[in-house]
Amino acid sequence: MARILAYGAGLVGSYICDELAKSGHNVTAVALNHEKVPLLRTVRENLDFTLIEEDAFSHLNKCDISEYDLILNLLPGRIGDSIRQPLISSGAKICDLAFCDNSPERFKTLAEETGAEMIHDCGIAPGVSNMIAITEQRGKPPHKSIRIRVGGNPIKTDDNWSYCAPFSPTDVIEEYTRPARIRMETIETEVPAISDRHLFTAGKHGEMEAFLTDGLRSLLSNPIITSDTLTEYTVRWPGHIQKFLDLQETGEIDEDELVNQWAYNTGREEFTYMDITITPHNGPMVRWELDIPGINRDAGRVWPSMALATGIPFLVACEALLSGDISGIQSPDDYTSDLEEIVNKLRQVGADITRTEQVSRY
Repeated sequence: MARILAYGAGLVGSYICDELAKSGHNVTAVALNHEKVPLLRTVRENLDFTLIEEDAFSHLNKCDISEYDLILNLLPGRIGDSIRQPLISSGAKICDLAFCDNSPERFKTLAEETGAEMIHDCGIAPGVSNMIAITEQRGKPPHKSIRIRVGGNPIKTDDNWSYCAPFSPTDVIEEYTRPARIRMETIETEVPAISDRHLFTAGKHGEMEAFLTDGLRSLLSNPIITSDTLTEYTVRWPGHIQKFLDLQETGEIDEDELVNQWAYNTGREEFTYMDITITPHNGPMVRWELDIPGINRDAGRVWPSMALATGIPFLVACEALLSGDISGIQSPDDYTSDLEEIVNKLRQVGADITRTEQVSRY
């Protein structure tokens, strides 16, 4: 089996490393503050991968990347972006989950020169959302719109933020402040984050709020996606984002404090929800709805919903790299043939996934 080196081992990263190790791969993860994550403290004695408590940069500077068959970039966005160039320069196979405003696509020429192979943005959104959008668009006339709404949230609201971050809270803050790149009536544009706020019914969870954020990435430049309008929204409980905006307006946002207040709580039941609505100019409207449950030890689920929702498509991408199915730098748009496998694996861990068609009202 493969020798795999992972940079990062938070809630999502540890699930990925553990699953790869359990499937027979030799996995080593490099991460700091691993002991500070409550869930990981409770399951650490059962983790099957090797953990090195070290800064990623110091490890990378002395590591011989050629000793490994696959490198995983599981670091938070800005940090993860900073190690991409040295990894690609080494000619490695890389499965990349770090999300920030800088896309790895800018290193395509470097990858051609070094022989590096990379899949990036291979989680739930971006990731599965890309695969669904491409699958529904391929071979069809331009749609009127494709709308993606997605978010991980606690099952129950509270009197504070009604939120706990299933991944790096610093990435969540960037999501709330970075302009959203979208397509509106065939024109690609940037709009302020948290615009176009609206309430909608999020399946069995009832009324939630969605607002524009910057998550479309490669979908905007993919020639298959000819939809007139293309948007992605983050989903939160009503009141959450207004609280953030109120603090932002008064200049009282303390990033360190938000990181503490949004920290993942192992005792709080949570879920990851996504719906993708494809509205054609003619024909039935298509709606995909994915609802991924979190920890339920009675059902054998010991990981948060976002670890499953993000980790499962990432694991499929790892196997695609190891099998030699990837060349150069690619996004989830390029391996949509794996969508059925990902959907089946998500259902195996309790996800409710439906695809429905209805006559468009527009």
